[in-house]
Amino acid sequence: MYSDFETISTYYDDLYVNDEEYAPEAAKVKELLTRHGLPPRGDLLLLACGTGGHVPYFRDEYRVFGLDLSEDMLARARAKFPGLAFYGGNLIDFELERDFDAVICLYGSIGFVRTVENLRASMRRIAAHLRPGGLTLITPWSTEEDFSEMIVVDAADKPELKIARMEQVRLKEPKVIEVIFHHLIGKDNDVTYHKQAMEIGLFSREEYRSSMIDAGLDVVEEYRGADVRGGAYIGKRISV
Repeated sequence: MYSDFETISTYYDDLYVNDEEYAPEAAKVKELLTRHGLPPRGDLLLLACGTGGHVPYFRDEYRVFGLDLSEDMLARARAKFPGLAFYGGNLIDFELERDFDAVICLYGSIGFVRTVENLRASMRRIAAHLRPGGLTLITPWSTEEDFSEMIVVDAADKPELKIARMEQVRLKEPKVIEVIFHHLIGKDNDVTYHKQAMEIGLFSREEYRSSMIDAGLDVVEEYRGADVRGGAYIGKRISV
């Protein structure tokens, strides 16, 4: 499931990191975190940080850290942001020797945990890394109530790199989405084709809420505005 990131990491930023989408989303995320008490210059962990595409939108306000499972993606992030700490780890069982004021997971990446049991395990790990009163903000890939099958079409057209992207999104089985990525990459006067398939967990709104509550988090807001892709669930660690 993760092996193809060696290839996709080489052009991920060119195809997926888009200021027109990332900037307003990050602005709203920061607004939501501030509303619920995240202090200025707080320690913020980006889960499933990939190549660090969201880092520039948060590092001026917070001390930013990143975690990802793919060493290929992390290598790109570390090269771009040598002054920041990036950790290798799985969303389900990560264990870091520090805690944070906020732990966030954007762009629907929480779906990579795939099962409800893993979702609950991930929320427990998030809660364990939050300081008392700390916040988590999770954006679902989709909820079970809102999901619809689709085909996504996009492209990147740059002087040295051309990419045509088509993604088939379908319900593979109950509570499991399959996304098949088809990428045509034009570079150095040559065109190559890359195909990648991923399975993503499809969880209900109640499963998101209950997984937070069971982990010791108070669900302080369910944000459904269009400026955050998929909306957001915001939890606060109950002070003890």
